[in-house]
Amino acid sequence: MRLLRLELAGFGPYRGRFEIDFAAFEADGVYLIAGPTGAGKSTILDAVCFALYGSAPRYDERAHLRSDLAGPDEATWVELDVQLGDRVLRVRRSPEYERPKQRGSGTTREKAQATLLERTPSGWEAVATTAKEVGHEVARLVGLTKDEFLQVTLLAQGGFAEFLGASSDERKALLERLFGTGSMRRLRELALADGKALGAQRAELEQRRDDRVARVRSLIGPGDDDEEAPADDGAADERSLAALEGILTERLEAASAAAVAATAAEREAREARDAARALAERIARRDGAVAAVAALEAASDAIAADRERLADADRVAEAAAEVDRWTRADRRAQRAATALEAATAVLPESLEPERAAVEREREAALDDVARASETTRFERELPQLEHAADEAERDARAAEEAVDAARRERAEHPEARDALVRAREDAATRAAGTEPARAALEAAEARLEARERADRLVEHEREASAEAGRTAAAQHAAADALQRLQAARVAGMAGELASALVAGEPCPVCGALEHPSPHAPGGDIVTADDVADAIAASEAALAAATAANETLAALERERASLEAIAGAADRDALAAALDAARAAQRACIDAAAERERLGRELEQHDERSRELDGRIAELERVVGERRSAAASAATRLADARARVREALGEHPDARSMLHAASTRRDALEQWLEADAERARAAAEQEEAAADGRAALERLGIADREALAAMRLEPAERLALRERIRAHDDELASARGVLAQPELQGLPETAPDVAPLEAALVEAEAASALAARAEATAQTRLDHAAADLDDARQAIRSLADGAEHAATVRALADALDGRNELRQDLETYVLAARLGTIIEAANLRLGAMTDGRFALLHDEGTAYRGKASGLGIQVLDAHTGRARTTKSLSGGETFLASLALALGLADVVQAEAGGISLETLFVDEGFGSLDQDSLEAALATLDALRAGGRSVGVISHVQQMQERIPWRIRVVPVPGGGSRIEVAASDSPGRAQETALRAG
Repeated sequence: MRLLRLELAGFGPYRGRFEIDFAAFEADGVYLIAGPTGAGKSTILDAVCFALYGSAPRYDERAHLRSDLAGPDEATWVELDVQLGDRVLRVRRSPEYERPKQRGSGTTREKAQATLLERTPSGWEAVATTAKEVGHEVARLVGLTKDEFLQVTLLAQGGFAEFLGASSDERKALLERLFGTGSMRRLRELALADGKALGAQRAELEQRRDDRVARVRSLIGPGDDDEEAPADDGAADERSLAALEGILTERLEAASAAAVAATAAEREAREARDAARALAERIARRDGAVAAVAALEAASDAIAADRERLADADRVAEAAAEVDRWTRADRRAQRAATALEAATAVLPESLEPERAAVEREREAALDDVARASETTRFERELPQLEHAADEAERDARAAEEAVDAARRERAEHPEARDALVRAREDAATRAAGTEPARAALEAAEARLEARERADRLVEHEREASAEAGRTAAAQHAAADALQRLQAARVAGMAGELASALVAGEPCPVCGALEHPSPHAPGGDIVTADDVADAIAASEAALAAATAANETLAALERERASLEAIAGAADRDALAAALDAARAAQRACIDAAAERERLGRELEQHDERSRELDGRIAELERVVGERRSAAASAATRLADARARVREALGEHPDARSMLHAASTRRDALEQWLEADAERARAAAEQEEAAADGRAALERLGIADREALAAMRLEPAERLALRERIRAHDDELASARGVLAQPELQGLPETAPDVAPLEAALVEAEAASALAARAEATAQTRLDHAAADLDDARQAIRSLADGAEHAATVRALADALDGRNELRQDLETYVLAARLGTIIEAANLRLGAMTDGRFALLHDEGTAYRGKASGLGIQVLDAHTGRARTTKSLSGGETFLASLALALGLADVVQAEAGGISLETLFVDEGFGSLDQDSLEAALATLDALRAGGRSVGVISHVQQMQERIPWRIRVVPVPGGGSRIEVAASDSPGRAQETALRAG
């Protein structure tokens, strides 16, 4: 990686925009970054690191990256061009920071931004446009983290010594990234993973084998004869598994034989119990049938009486219907006679209780009820007719009032219309000045703007005038100084020529070989360079004065033009004129709007007049209709009142009239209904009595009382019949049981079944126990068979993979550092690379120390988890003994760490596929060197040009500034901050330095 260009603005102590072209230094390879302590030399390295990684080594917070001197409108950013192989990339970043607001008080936050571009034949093309994407791409392309980059490339104050004194583990981490040993780490991790996976597989197989054997042993347990399973004397094998399986098989055979014998004994006990139980059941049936026959025969007399009673009840049931009808007819005739007496009591006294007279009276009563109902209807309609008449009258009056109001409103319209016409004409007159008012407003705005700009230019013109005076004075001073130097140069030429005379060589003026009286040189010698510098300063002062005068003239011309536009009035007067022009334009606009509004109101007024004319005609028609309706309603009300008065007669109202007529009608109708019911009941009574007497005579029963004594209810007769039939059925069934052949010849007493039941229960329990034992033995054998098969498979798998597992485990241990060297694969490779780095470093360290010091690669074994083979010691030729690098002095440490870092860069660049580090920075440390060591260090840095590298040396040591021609100078600025100056490639010092190196 090579730095090509750095540009920054508003960063650290640098307020302005500065650019450093590192590519211009490639011809020399070594350049100096000089300046006073604290001026900002290391900030250049911070800017490089910030551009690549978004942070700087000496800034904890990104907000501090912004220059405190930057103004509100000045941005903070860094832009870096780098070359990676054949690719040229440009990184531009700006940090997040708070800046003062451009308007008002307070601050505003600027967000961090980043872009990554790549140079192509067609120009710069974007690679990433966000801070996250840029960080990812830079890390991928550069191949180093920020800390690693600082250790190898940006070796800031003490960085060399830190790398030299780093621990083995720290060196390992850095070297892993530099040499890309990730594939070896992955190889080691894969070997470890394979070993762990294989070990886990074998452990799982062993665990499965042991678990299965343990389960089989737990199934065996002690046998009936206290036989124990074979002893567990180590890992199970095929022979021990066969022995376990044999024990379970023998136990199953014994349990099966015991189960067969127990089943036979149970069957014999059940047959004996069943035979005894059947005999006892037949004896019980016989004894029960004998007892039932005896009990049924004892109830025969009661059953005979029930038979006779049932026959009487069945015979009298034939006449029950006729007798019941006779009884009901007697009760009906009695009720009808009572009702007729009650109806007769409420008849008018003048009316004879004869049917014909009562019917004539009822017809007259019905007519009276009809008249009373009609009168009631008329009386109920009177309030509705009164309301309708009142409503019609109100509607007529309302219509008359509406037509009067419309006529009054219509009479006012002509005067209102004249007022609208006059107002619209006035608004039109005022709106006619809109366009002149607009032109006046534009002119007033232009004059006010010109006045304000002219007033602002007064201060700028005053400043420009002062600047013109200052630059003119500076130009005069520079011209005077040039004249004095030129005069002194001429005056001192003789002394300068005399100082260059050499005895025996010709004088450049007269050609003499002897120089007896050379001109004595003056006190202050003025060189050609001094005169050239004074000429350049005079020309610069003249250019500055010319530019200042041109600026002042331009400001004066601009202000004169603005004064011509603004006129003699001041700003307040022009502002007042502008307000008046705006008010005039607003009045014209308002008048135009008022004219349009009044036109619309006039149209609406005319439309309202037409609507009123139509409404008046319509209202006059409605008045005629409603007045006619009111007269009709009043006529209907008067007719109804007359009919009601005529119908009521002596009754106070229609309700009392209707009540009297209805009461008289109801009494007459009740008597007629009671008289008719009495006649019907008498006829029914006579007919039913004749039928009932005929039925009693047919059955030979004296009267209705005798028949009632013999009658039974249907439910009673049904129950009596069921009891008789049940007795007969039970007696026949009991006699049938006694006649069965299997009950003949039985003993008098039943056998005892209890002992046989107990024997059967005992046999069943023994059979069930034997069956469970057989099932348990079979289940254990089945379960054990699966476990034994699984255990045999695990044993075979362990035997087949034993040799492969040992080989993989040994390889993983060796690659993981469990070996004689205590080095894992990466450390082993990196130790070899470190030896190469030390060899490269010693090539330079020997030259820088005149062969006194050499770095040694310490390959000793480390303990407590530290990396072995990555130690560094230093060999002192004066003592011939190796010692720790921490025993070196400050200057010795600087030379050793510089040599080691340069050797590291050489190895990294030489590695195929590695990282090319073509730019190095050395930050301070040279002040600790004596003159000889400093010369050796400079010679080493100068030799780097042969390898194509460029080295930036940061130092304030005067000897470094004298020896290195190319320089980036950091110069403090009065008032705060710094600026960057880059020496031109054709400076006088460059030729001198070249001559010194050539000599």
